[in-house]
Amino acid sequence: MTDEQTPPRTRGPNAEDPHALEGVLSFWETVVEDAEATAEEYESEGWETLVLHPGDVTVLPPANLPDATDRVGFDVLVPGNEFETLSEWVEDTAFDRYDVYRARENGTVFAVSVIQAAEAGKAVVVPLYYAVDAVDVMAKKAREQGELRLYVRPVEADRRVELVQSDPDPLFP
Repeated sequence: MTDEQTPPRTRGPNAEDPHALEGVLSFWETVVEDAEATAEEYESEGWETLVLHPGDVTVLPPANLPDATDRVGFDVLVPGNEFETLSEWVEDTAFDRYDVYRARENGTVFAVSVIQAAEAGKAVVVPLYYAVDAVDVMAKKAREQGELRLYVRPVEADRRVELVQSDPDPLFP
């Protein structure tokens, strides 16, 4: 977990562009339901699960500001109670495996990433979305670094949890 501040969101040069979920919100709702069903499958196999319910998912770095941050991955905004549970889990648990399930609807990619701590029997299920045309810079940097991170945070941007995926390709179309 880190205490580095996430820069406040401001209206950038692409502020008038449509949101990634515009026109596919019902598909997103299905993806969240699939994430919950995936968690139930893990639970039936004896895992303890935490399903995150993102209010917003942002590509880092943003395509229109490729040098705005050194972070590479997804900024995932979640409810405070989910963030607190995740924070407690990462304090003493090594998350060392993950599975990614991905689908594409129009120009939006939907993914469910299941980050696992096999030894502890815990799995964090994270539904994600992004516009295909917004991910080129992030994908290039993630491939160069050989990893991608999920920066999970509550509304208060003073804390976040980082979940690392050592092979970023399963998240890209």
